[in-house]
Amino acid sequence: MNYTPPNTILGVLQNIEFEEALDPSDARYVDTRAARGSEQTLKRLAVKCGLQLSDGTFAPATTTHILFFGHTGSGKTTELRHYAKALSGPRWYFPVEVDITTELDRNNLQYADVLMAMARKLVERLQAEQVVVPAAAVQELENWFKQHVLTEARSRELSAALESGVQAGTGIPLLASLFAKFTAAFKSNMTYKEELRKIVRNSFTQFAVTFNAFLRSAEATLSATGRGQRVLFLVDGADKLRGEDTRAFFVADAEQLLAIESTVIYTAPLGLKYEGNLTNKLDANLVLPMIKLSERNGSPFETGRDVMREILLRRADRSLFASAAEIENLISYSGGHPRELLRLLKLCCEVAESRIDADAVNTAVRLLASDYRRFLEPEDYGVLAKADQDDIHLGNDERTRRLLYNLALLEYNDGSWRRSHPVVRTLEGYKSAKQNPSFWDRGAGTP
Repeated sequence: MNYTPPNTILGVLQNIEFEEALDPSDARYVDTRAARGSEQTLKRLAVKCGLQLSDGTFAPATTTHILFFGHTGSGKTTELRHYAKALSGPRWYFPVEVDITTELDRNNLQYADVLMAMARKLVERLQAEQVVVPAAAVQELENWFKQHVLTEARSRELSAALESGVQAGTGIPLLASLFAKFTAAFKSNMTYKEELRKIVRNSFTQFAVTFNAFLRSAEATLSATGRGQRVLFLVDGADKLRGEDTRAFFVADAEQLLAIESTVIYTAPLGLKYEGNLTNKLDANLVLPMIKLSERNGSPFETGRDVMREILLRRADRSLFASAAEIENLISYSGGHPRELLRLLKLCCEVAESRIDADAVNTAVRLLASDYRRFLEPEDYGVLAKADQDDIHLGNDERTRRLLYNLALLEYNDGSWRRSHPVVRTLEGYKSAKQNPSFWDRGAGTP
C-alpha cells in the first residue's frame, strides 16, 4: 500500500470529508466486520439477493427490495460498496449505484424523483459499458417519455429544456440525455419538480411496465455478453431523510417501490426500523452494527478499538499526536462511530497548533458536546441516562427514535443494547439526570 497519511494539521483538515464513502480499493479503507460483529451481514445480504456465496448458487427472486439500516455516518455506503463488489460478476449481479444526496434534493424528495434517478444511472452505466439493448425495449421507454413527459409538460421553459435532450440521437445515448434532463429539473427547480412528479404519478403504471421490460432486455444482453445476470440497484442516501419524508418514501410510496421488478438495496435510517408501519413486502431486518469499543457489561473490546485506531491513523499521521493517550481518548469519545471520530479529529485540527495534545482533545469534545446540547430537550437526558443504566426496558417511542437518528443514542450488536453518546455524558443535563433516577419516571425537565 503506497499511501502516507497527512502529517500536518492543514493536510488532515483538507482531506476530511464526512459524506465521502470509500471504495474497497481506497488506501484509507479499513475492514470493520470483526469490530462490528457483522461477519454474517454480507452472507445474509447475499442470501436475501438469491446468492449463496459458499457455492455460487444464484437464484434471485423477480422482485426484492431490501432496507439496509444503520446509524447515519456509520459506514453503510462504504460497506455496501464492499458488498456490491462481492455480489457482482458475470454469473451474478451488475451493480448500479444511485446516490440521491448528489443526484437529487434530499430535503425535498419523493419516490418519483428516485425512480427517475435509478433509470438515469442504469442507462448511463449501460452506455459506459457499451451494452447494446434491443431497439424495441429502448423505443418503448422513449415512447413513454415522449408521450407523457414531453406532451404533458405545461411550462414552456421546461418543455424546451426536455426537448433539447431529444437532440442526443437515438438508443441508449438518447435515454441517458432525457433522464439526465429530467433529474436535473427535479433537483434544481421547485416548479418543475411538482409538475414532473404529477406526470410520473399519473403515468406510473405505464412507466413501471415499460421500465421492467427494459430491465429484462438489458439483463438478457448483460448475460449474453458475460457482464452479469441481473441488475442490482444500490440506492444510497435514503437514510438521511427524516420525519415525514422518510415515512412518505418507505411507507406511503411502498407500492411504487415494489412495482419495480428488480433487486434493490436502500440505505435506511435506523429509527424507521422501530416504527412498525413498514409493509411486510419490504425486507426490513438487516442492520449494519456499530463498531463496539466495549461489551454490554463494560469490559473492553480491543478488536473495536484496534479498528478505530486504524481508521484514525489512516487520516492523520501518528506524529501529529502528542501521545498515545490523545488517540485513545478520541476513540473513546467517538463511541465507536466512524464519522464521529472524524468530527472529533476535525475539531482537534481546528484548535490545535502543530500537534494534537490533551487540551485540543478536551476542546474538541466540548465543542462536539455543544452541538448535541443545541438539539437535546430536557427530557432527553433522562432517556439517555436510563439507557446507560437499564437499556432493557428502554422503549422505541418517537423520542427514542429521534435520539437514535441524531446519534445521541447509539445502538450495538444489531440492536441488542444501546448506550448514550460519550460526549453527551459530559453535559450537565445528563449528569443531573443520572444523579436523579426519579427524573426518568417523571419525564420532567432537567433539575
